[in-house]
Amino acid sequence: MRHAAAVLFAGVLFGASSAHALDHVWIIGGGPFPGHSQAQIEFNVNWVIQVLNTGAGARQLHVYYTDGSGAGRDVVLWQTPAESKASLQPLARVFGGHGSNGDRYYSHRIPGVLGGTEASDLRARLEKDFSELEPGDRALLIYNGHGLQDENDSAENTLRLWNDTRLSVRDLDQIMSRIDPTVPVRFVFTQCYSGGFARLVHPQAKDTLALGEANRCGFFAESEDRMSEGCSASINVGDYRDYSTYFFAAINGHTRTGEVIGINPDRNGDNVVSLYEAHLFALSQAHNADLPRATSEVFLERWQPWYLRWVDTGAEPDNVYGRMAREVAKKNGLPESGTALIGEMRVRRQTMDGKMRELEKEEESLGQEIKKLQEEIRKDVGLRWPEALSPYTLNFVQFLRKDLDAAQDFIVSHPRYADLVAKQDRRTALEFEEMSNLDRDITQLDKILRLRTLARLQSQFERHATEQERGWYQRLQSCEGQPL
Repeated sequence: MRHAAAVLFAGVLFGASSAHALDHVWIIGGGPFPGHSQAQIEFNVNWVIQVLNTGAGARQLHVYYTDGSGAGRDVVLWQTPAESKASLQPLARVFGGHGSNGDRYYSHRIPGVLGGTEASDLRARLEKDFSELEPGDRALLIYNGHGLQDENDSAENTLRLWNDTRLSVRDLDQIMSRIDPTVPVRFVFTQCYSGGFARLVHPQAKDTLALGEANRCGFFAESEDRMSEGCSASINVGDYRDYSTYFFAAINGHTRTGEVIGINPDRNGDNVVSLYEAHLFALSQAHNADLPRATSEVFLERWQPWYLRWVDTGAEPDNVYGRMAREVAKKNGLPESGTALIGEMRVRRQTMDGKMRELEKEEESLGQEIKKLQEEIRKDVGLRWPEALSPYTLNFVQFLRKDLDAAQDFIVSHPRYADLVAKQDRRTALEFEEMSNLDRDITQLDKILRLRTLARLQSQFERHATEQERGWYQRLQSCEGQPL
């Protein structure tokens, strides 16, 4: 039975917190402009709000989304357009807009929005909010939107905010400097290139991840140089596989479609799901194209001395990451460890890479063929209705009013139209199904390798780290190990 305050799963309390009276959660969401503010982002934010509101303990939400309380249509939702003249799909297929012909725009339906996300306004709001935090408070920042990469400096990776404005890692660090240093600050970044925001723990760190006086930790859907999954305009939430979907399912105890999750995320057996355990659940259970990471994992990767890089390469420690590597291998039909695993992964990766190259080549060829077919049909349409070749003009408006039905009948009966439809549909299936699924399968192999690396790093750290380094790492683990 699902309860309003929490969910029980074999004695585990989901949505539980320490009932801290002054927990603050900032949720920042949306895209840079309507066409890139996909419905999935809105659905994700609404679901996160629902999870937070049904969790135990008191918390204050601060929600900022696109244009705030403005009446503008700031969300794009896509549904498959009908293959009919009424939907103008024949015209859209020939004149190049059939992919976006299913787009519909509406004003967001996020409750309790305090303001928009345009960078200058958001910065002022956050600075004020953060400066008002007091000792004893806890802060959690959740971002669900888009990100951009700076190829030369990951500390300049940015949140891509409303009106195409930006906040970089360094910008956000300056904003967070307003927070009392005794206040724990946790963050969850789900955007592309989100791993760059691991620098928020210590923005100036390069070779190591020294914590200094910072009291921050967080979780990221991806590395600083990889795109993440999860910006669909579709309304089918059952198809969502992004980091948010799995992370907050672990916190909630239920999937976003209402089913009880089948795997207990409480790995340490303390009957409470921490943020770190939610991260591990997403890392181990998601079959997507993401390689998530936590600040403690980034710390281990940056800590490793050069002389340990070639030590223990064949070892498979029995720690949390070693066990997860075996879990993911087994789930993907691979040997769980040893040379058999490495050999099978190598063969499988070669096969998958070859298949991806074939699909990419087919997609490129289809693009060229589609362009030629469109040009041919447009030319024939233009011979009969020259006004159709001058969009955004009075002539084009008159064409739509007088000749649209006849022109679409002509297009549908054109001897090359069926071939055009078939090639366009094939290209769509390639991009959004076959190539996406193959990319997810390839990522599972990368995930196993990364988990095995983390397992060795954690084992090496336990044997070789200095006391100061152990203190830094334990501080990160303590921050990440807090419940919601």
